Amino acid sequence: MENVNCLTNKTDELAALVRTDKTFRECSLLCLSETWLTQNTPDANVDLPGFTTVRADRDCGRSGKSKGGGLALFINNRWCNQGHVTVKEIVCDRDIELLAVGLRPYYMPRLREFSHAIAVVVYVPPRAHAETACDVIHSTIARLQTQHPDAFIAVSGDFNHVTLDSTLPDFHQFVSCPTKKNRTLDLLYANVREAYTATPLPPLGKFDHNLVLLSPQYKPQIQRQSTTKRSFRKWSPDAAEALRDCFECNDWSVLQEAHGEDIEGVTHCTTDYLNFCMDVVVPIKTVRCFPNNKPWITSNVKDILNRKKRAFKDGDRDELKRAQRELKLNLFFNRFDTPAPTTSDGPLHTPTMSITSPNSTISDCRPPPPSTPMDSSTPLPTTITKDQGPLSSGQGERRYEDRVF
Repeated sequence: MENVNCLTNKTDELAALVRTDKTFRECSLLCLSETWLTQNTPDANVDLPGFTTVRADRDCGRSGKSKGGGLALFINNRWCNQGHVTVKEIVCDRDIELLAVGLRPYYMPRLREFSHAIAVVVYVPPRAHAETACDVIHSTIARLQTQHPDAFIAVSGDFNHVTLDSTLPDFHQFVSCPTKKNRTLDLLYANVREAYTATPLPPLGKFDHNLVLLSPQYKPQIQRQSTTKRSFRKWSPDAAEALRDCFECNDWSVLQEAHGEDIEGVTHCTTDYLNFCMDVVVPIKTVRCFPNNKPWITSNVKDILNRKKRAFKDGDRDELKRAQRELKLNLFFNRFDTPAPTTSDGPLHTPTMSITSPNSTISDCRPPPPSTPMDSSTPLPTTITKDQGPLSSGQGERRYEDRVF
């Protein structure tokens, strides 16, 4: 990250650093401000080998200035495919220049916590109105967070006399070293704590803005938190039937005789015996819960993912499509805690909620009989209060319809 103050005369030096220096060659992003590029400057003049270039040149009509400004973002192709780079927003006026780019890299440390990354490059001119620039940044970041609530957002650039401590209170600033003599003008904000550490590097060319290397220091949640174990009873029709037989064969009077008329004692004794029977008959399963697992990533979803991988490896396209269709259905219904329908060659049926539970099976509880459907000739009762006027035709009718979610 640096304010380069004209990129065209520093491209050769930057390309040499990328070829010879491992630090630059392995950088995921290069965020540059004040590139001084115009529409007459072709991309070939500033391209870097192994990087994808995204430019936001200064608009003379909107900024009121014909020279200076401009933003550039170089994305390492080994970190993110150029097909997964999307320009989210470009802003250029008298008080601020902003470039927001959405990135979906090959790997993210918080894969199950972040959907993708959004890099925002900012340049605030020295004579810009600070409040207006902050309002533009705030509205842009708020819009991006609304559209992508799970995205990692990093805002970097030359802010000059502007700070975002009060504008973006949920973001954290990571540049603590001077970037221009004894002043810190180039800043980086991100919506994650302890994400980067800043290291100053020599500037490009003769300009007085130092390069700033931001090294990732964030540890994924799966490394910060230990795996927890959760135990639950694995109910099945066979287990429920076995537990029901156990209760039917028991002589309940023996438990009551020992306590006589002590209702509390009988209750505790009966409850302990019920728990003992469940421990013996119903198996208990223990699973490991990883801290970065979403609640809807169940064992069934993992089995489908493995089946999809095997189908892809075997080249079975029909099985691959079937597994993908089943995976999509399970992920959708697991988010709403609803059983997913089984896929088949025929049409999919809408799942219905079942009122049968293990307790109702054990106690031989039967669901109530279905109510007799009302004859279409039977009129619906209509109640009119004294405050209401006469009903017009069709006003007293009620319409009931089934909704499928």
